[in-house]
Amino acid sequence: MNILNARRVGYALCMAALLAAGLSTGTRLYYLLFFMLMMMLLLGALSAAWTLWSVRFDLKGVRARVTRGDSLMTVFTVRHTSLLPVSAIRVQLSVPSGYAASQEVNVTAPPFASRTFRQVIPCPHRGVYEAGVTRVSVSDVFGMVTLSRKPNLKLVRMEVKPRVTDIAPMLLKNVDMGPEFRSAASEDNASPSDVRKWQDGDELKKIHWKLSLRKRELMVRTYEESARPDTLVIPDLQQVTQLKDQQLTVEDCVCEASLNAVKAQLEAGYPVRMPLTNARPAELTGQTPVDFPAFVDAMVKVPFDSPYDYERVILLMQARLQRTGGAVLVTARLTTRIADMVLRMQTSGITTRLIWVSDDARDETLTMLERLRMGGVEVEQLDPWTFDRPAQTRSAENDFDDDYD
Repeated sequence: MNILNARRVGYALCMAALLAAGLSTGTRLYYLLFFMLMMMLLLGALSAAWTLWSVRFDLKGVRARVTRGDSLMTVFTVRHTSLLPVSAIRVQLSVPSGYAASQEVNVTAPPFASRTFRQVIPCPHRGVYEAGVTRVSVSDVFGMVTLSRKPNLKLVRMEVKPRVTDIAPMLLKNVDMGPEFRSAASEDNASPSDVRKWQDGDELKKIHWKLSLRKRELMVRTYEESARPDTLVIPDLQQVTQLKDQQLTVEDCVCEASLNAVKAQLEAGYPVRMPLTNARPAELTGQTPVDFPAFVDAMVKVPFDSPYDYERVILLMQARLQRTGGAVLVTARLTTRIADMVLRMQTSGITTRLIWVSDDARDETLTMLERLRMGGVEVEQLDPWTFDRPAQTRSAENDFDDDYD
């Protein structure tokens, strides 16, 4: 039983005892004390109801789109017209947090006067949220009556997007041998498309000799350019089975590591495909950095509810890997079977990078990672608890200040 309920029970027992004493003895003092307590209760209910009916809020500072780790400085104004005193006005805020879906703060404001308060709202995890005032409660000065209602303020839809950082791209095999190999690989010699006049630097094997003799000048064949090898980025979207805040932290790390890889490959000139194998599968494709915002938008909203384990996801991608120059695999789970599949991908000629989101430092897992590195796989282990983690902000309750005008 909390303090408020205990106070109400004691108050009710006291009133009942006074009424019983008055009825049994006929002493007017007991009746007087009983009616005094009754008037206090009615006065408290009237003050709480009046304040609750007349209170108005104005909330500013909530943005529709922020980056994970940002903190919003929200400003809200409180005003009411109740002449009767109340204990406190409690405001419940809906906030984007992994710890609790709401925060509650106490405000005080004199009648007919507006008071402005500020509240720091941290945004620790990516996702879509609704922010704003969800409920207001008022208690009387005696602590006996508490009334609440929903305010007439619309909640603001907020998108907390993953934080993206610059990393080195994964070089695919057609650029590993320098500019001459890049030039040769960018043309499809089986598909001549046109002819043009000779230019310095053209290869002799491209000269169209018959046409050159007929036109009495050197003419060379031109060929259709073949598409650059693309990169397949495969995030593991299976449900993370941890505590709520830890689960969201791991999901943030998987999303951000995937987006970092997409950004690096697009800026290096490689097309990127990202299959999203959650409960409602989809696929994202991009050719240039202009397409990158679509990947960010998708990773803001994608749920981690894949019905497939990661081994099966990799098996489903095997047929597509034959047309892929490189693959980036991002997962929070690493098993011996996954390691073997990654190693086979690398030995088949596909440039492969494995990003493992975990703080596991056991000898057997470190040995597994070393075996992958020796097989040519680019391996990176990301600790989700230290991976580019924003500085911890002060709690919203401690950041709540009075009128600063």
